[in-house]
Amino acid sequence: RVVMITGDQRETAMAIAQQVNIIEKGRDPLSCSALCKELQRSAPTVNKFFTRSLSKQATEILESSPMADWKRETSTESEHHRKKLYSDDSAVRDRSLQRTLSIHDDRSPKSKHEPEYRPVEEIAELACQVNVWARAQPSDKVALVESLIHEGHVTAMTGDGVNDAPALKQADAGVAMGISGTSVAKNASDLILMDDDFATIVAAVREGRRIYGNTQKYVTFNLSVKAAECNCLMSAILFSVPMPIRGLQLLLNLLVTHILPPLCLAWERPESYLMKVPPRSIKGDIVVSRVMWLFRWLPFVICMPLCVMSCLAVGVWSSTGFLNGNALIGSSRFNAVQDGRAACEIAGTLNSKGQFIDDAYPFHCVCFPREGGSPFGEPARVEQWGRHLEEDAPIDGFNRWTGSTGDFFEQRNTPYKDGASSLLEKCTDRRGVDRWCWKDGKKKDSRPWLPAAHNCASYGAQMGQSMSYVTIHFGEILTLLTFRQDAPCVFSFCTNPVYTGFFLFNITMLFVFIYARPVSQVLGLTPLGPTRLLIAMCFAVTLACLNEVVKVLYRSRMAASNA
Repeated sequence: RVVMITGDQRETAMAIAQQVNIIEKGRDPLSCSALCKELQRSAPTVNKFFTRSLSKQATEILESSPMADWKRETSTESEHHRKKLYSDDSAVRDRSLQRTLSIHDDRSPKSKHEPEYRPVEEIAELACQVNVWARAQPSDKVALVESLIHEGHVTAMTGDGVNDAPALKQADAGVAMGISGTSVAKNASDLILMDDDFATIVAAVREGRRIYGNTQKYVTFNLSVKAAECNCLMSAILFSVPMPIRGLQLLLNLLVTHILPPLCLAWERPESYLMKVPPRSIKGDIVVSRVMWLFRWLPFVICMPLCVMSCLAVGVWSSTGFLNGNALIGSSRFNAVQDGRAACEIAGTLNSKGQFIDDAYPFHCVCFPREGGSPFGEPARVEQWGRHLEEDAPIDGFNRWTGSTGDFFEQRNTPYKDGASSLLEKCTDRRGVDRWCWKDGKKKDSRPWLPAAHNCASYGAQMGQSMSYVTIHFGEILTLLTFRQDAPCVFSFCTNPVYTGFFLFNITMLFVFIYARPVSQVLGLTPLGPTRLLIAMCFAVTLACLNEVVKVLYRSRMAASNA
């Protein structure tokens, strides 16, 4: 809303206001304009020359007259209104403590010549109906600015003269003219308009709203992805499944997804409705609004764990036939694999107290991977037995894409070719649990184990984790696309070249992490075949689609709150 306050005559002010569309076409100019004297209390005036020339005796006679009683009563009433107003409204009270300039301040003998104004409530009621004020004095401008602030408006005052300085100081944002403005006006203002063009104010407001809106998106996106990843890890602990992302993977993903790509929001274009919504409330203002918390942050924190954990479950189950983390690690209980309770069996020894001390690695694993990594493929039975191997020794025939070791760990090629009973025996610990124990206390160095990095359960779980990492990595860069604009993202994919560059960078780094052997080995990732990669990316696209569905509700809530 634009309010014009001028010292011109009312007719001149109305003509100017009609030319610049402050008074809309079809409205009665008289109903939209007023003289500033209507802000003041009506009171008889006394010629200043004669007042100053009165003798002491005449002054005493005037002070004892009914007119003096009337002035004292109105002064007392004004003081009562001022105290009530500032005691009821703490925000205005705090403002009055910071800025002593107010039309309702206590009057000194030197300011008795200033007019007395109506209470702020009455002035605010007039200000709501009038857009053009004529014949204004400096104190009139302060009165109008103060009333607008009291009504909760964020007020910007423009001016160039010395008489505008008090109102410029009182307003939330004082804007002085840079070319025609006086030094007093410039010093009293918060901003200086260097080209004296009011259209620059509109452009500045638009740019400020764009910057603030993009800052909101940046903060909301980062809070969302970080909270969602924490939720994924907590879900894995709660449901006792493998972690969807590991420590070093998390750090690199933080760099290539959380830190660098969101910087593209600084170049994001403004929303189409940017200048159609009222100013935001500055009371209790935080960067992320309540609507954003409820309809952007919270849905993503729920949707991302659903997609990531679903991808992890599909990947691990289709690669091993198991899902529970304890089953994949293995069990030392006798015949746990034969009974289907675990994917791997672990042996150990009993100490002198009857406590069972298990090995670090399994000696036997049985997995049921699906053909091609598809959850709908036919399951195959893969059985592996331990061998005497040096640490990090290469495995002949190992396939990094499928985890197959050929016949390297087949029973006929291992020390267990005569059966597990040739090296192991059944033992019972002090709790009465049957375990697998090494015969004759076989030394650790001579125990035939399956390596942790190459047994079917461990490598299958690693393939599932690699799929979940792809979903996180690719899903978050797609999520950034959905956070860029409130409108559907299909219309804004190529509108920000900085995002396009970061998108290509992000995809390139994802393929480096997955398929560059030295990097993938350090990160604990495995190369994914076409089927597994497609499944992981489908879950990432599903996450972006869910965000788009939620945005429909978010847009409706934003429209309702800005109505």
